Amino acid sequence: MKRFLRHARHWLLLVVCLGALGAYLAYNLHGEHERVEATERERLATQSKVIEDNLSRQLVAINLALESIMVELPDWAGRPDGRELVSRRLKSMEVSMPSVRTFAVLDEKGTVTASNREELLGRNFHDRDYFQTALRAPSTKTLYVSAPFKTVLDTFVISVARVITGPQGQFAGLVSASVDPVDMQILLNSVRYADDMRSMLVHGDGTIFVSQPALVDVVGKNLSVAGSFFRQHLESKRPVSYFEGKAITTGDKRLPVLRTIQPADLTMDKPLVVSVSRGWDAMFAPWQRDVRSQLLVYALFGLLCMAGLIIYQRQRVQQRMINQRLKLATEATGVGIWEFDLKTRRYHWDLAMFGLFGLNPQTVNALNNDWQQLLLPGELLRMKDATRVTIKQGQAFDLTFQIRRQDGQVRFMRNRAVLYNDGSHAASRLIGTTEDVTERKLREADLRVAATAFECQESIMVTDANQLILRVNRAFTELFGYTAQDVLGATPRVLQSGRHDPAFYAAMWDGITRGGAWQGEIWDRRKNGECFPVWLSITVVCGDDGGVSHYVATHTDITLRKAAEDDIRQLAFYDPLTGLPNRRLLQDRLHQAMSQARRERGRLALLFLDLDKFKPVNDDFGHQAGDELLQAVAQRLQACVRESDTVARLGGDEFVLLLPSIEAAQDAMAVAEKIHQAFGRPFTLSAGRNATMSFSTGIAVYPEHASDEKALMRHADEAMYQAKAAGRDRFVLFAPASEPATLLTPADSGGTAPTIG
Repeated sequence: MKRFLRHARHWLLLVVCLGALGAYLAYNLHGEHERVEATERERLATQSKVIEDNLSRQLVAINLALESIMVELPDWAGRPDGRELVSRRLKSMEVSMPSVRTFAVLDEKGTVTASNREELLGRNFHDRDYFQTALRAPSTKTLYVSAPFKTVLDTFVISVARVITGPQGQFAGLVSASVDPVDMQILLNSVRYADDMRSMLVHGDGTIFVSQPALVDVVGKNLSVAGSFFRQHLESKRPVSYFEGKAITTGDKRLPVLRTIQPADLTMDKPLVVSVSRGWDAMFAPWQRDVRSQLLVYALFGLLCMAGLIIYQRQRVQQRMINQRLKLATEATGVGIWEFDLKTRRYHWDLAMFGLFGLNPQTVNALNNDWQQLLLPGELLRMKDATRVTIKQGQAFDLTFQIRRQDGQVRFMRNRAVLYNDGSHAASRLIGTTEDVTERKLREADLRVAATAFECQESIMVTDANQLILRVNRAFTELFGYTAQDVLGATPRVLQSGRHDPAFYAAMWDGITRGGAWQGEIWDRRKNGECFPVWLSITVVCGDDGGVSHYVATHTDITLRKAAEDDIRQLAFYDPLTGLPNRRLLQDRLHQAMSQARRERGRLALLFLDLDKFKPVNDDFGHQAGDELLQAVAQRLQACVRESDTVARLGGDEFVLLLPSIEAAQDAMAVAEKIHQAFGRPFTLSAGRNATMSFSTGIAVYPEHASDEKALMRHADEAMYQAKAAGRDRFVLFAPASEPATLLTPADSGGTAPTIG
């Protein structure tokens, strides 16, 4: 009867344990389900924020572009070549803003008067919704965002427009930009990290503009129906909303996140809404597989427990003790075996134990507890506490402690033991093993240090000897945008920007092979396609046989440093007001041009130009107007020379032209005459002011007038002062003092005298 009751208690305990384990598994699986859903919501919200940030920047940039067009329209309207200027300006904007397909200017009747696309000129879009919306409630502060529509060019776009007002503030038309759907598709597709993920850009009225992946009959469909996620999101006034349920576009259950895109510094009549979602079934497929596998493991575990209990109940107490001793003896290979008698307090050791502790078995005391003197401070108290817990609770004894042996070595020891009960079921002794785990502890410490160093702020990538990527750290994913799953098993070629030729990589690998390491500047490419400069360091790791086992590469983003270097170079060699080369850069280019002319026995010319009567501009209009005039002069001078020529500003109103590779002095005089004719047209300054300026120009030609740079510059300067002395508004070809100078005025070529007004 006792045996039956004992067995029944064992089975009851097993049922309780299995029930508790099942409840624990169910609780964990439920928690994992909620964690998966929460994680996906957070990831979707992050991806939607990426789209919001990108589109907000584009909307702000488009708004600035439209404002700049509106500001420049009056100036263009008053010029004979205004239409050509508008066309060039809009086409340049199209090149610099790939997200915009079309720029257009519409008059008050809806007729296109200017566009980067000539096929739209003269067309009338008075009936378009975006034109009618602005016409009904015109506002100069509002950015009008149209619903998606199909253009006359058979393209599905969204129009972004600003109102143009007349002199009395009346409605005078629109300036608009059409958002390119292809660019939006690329953006939406870039945030998709799973095949079942769907991203859409929706107009504020509910019309779908772009969807990725592209779905049949979805573009142009309206989501603003009663009870829809879109309607609930807009009515909630929240910037971002989370839902779950069936999508009205496809009917499948999804987990969508909707975010309103309406930059704080823009006033938009309609917002844009981005929707990113994942399919419910695909999202929880790994969780469902985990549920099935855990249920299978649980069932197998239950069967094994029952089988084990049956076997356990068939064993006798003496057999368990024998098996336990045999197991300890088997596991004790290379370790010491000991017993501690709880009644006599004596330790019984084998010879291996004395070797581990560095003690002589012939000199120990009767209790054999001399080893306790080797324990570091505090270790004996820990051991006594662990022993008491083992005796009271009957659990296994497992403790790692430190000793300082008599030879001075500090060692880590691990004691493992079980409690043995005598016939009266009272605890009588501990039987255990001791193992020296010093080397293992040191390796674990090294591994912790290495793991901490690997997750530093610097990007790290580890490859095998075949250059296959084995591991990357978090800094790598943040720098390049690739997750570890994206690059594991690939080669570092996924980062190549295409800016370096094969010779560059050959030299790099030659340095790695010969020196075991290489570092230098290189251009890499992020996952989103962006190229940027990094400082790359590659180190070779060798195995025990001396052969290459791994490569370790670190990357440092040096974009800011490169930008700073460019800024310093710009300040060192260019005039900050006009952007022209300064004296230092001019001297460098003159030196190179003269060296080339000497080698090729060619000619070059140097023209010194000084503005006539520039001071009255500063006195009458102010220094701001003077700076504006100098900038306009610089632009007009550049338009008069070849691309290979150099226009430099020495300071004040002094300019220098370097004309390399000329045939004769007449070529330089022709350029001077062209400049004087170009400056016959007045300059239009801000606030409607006009200024007509002229130059006094001195010309010196190499090798006729000088054989070195300093002399050539001095002679050009002297010729310029001769032009000044002769009455200004003319150019002079240098001649020695014994020869008459060649002098020409605009009057000789039909020019006019300089005036200021």
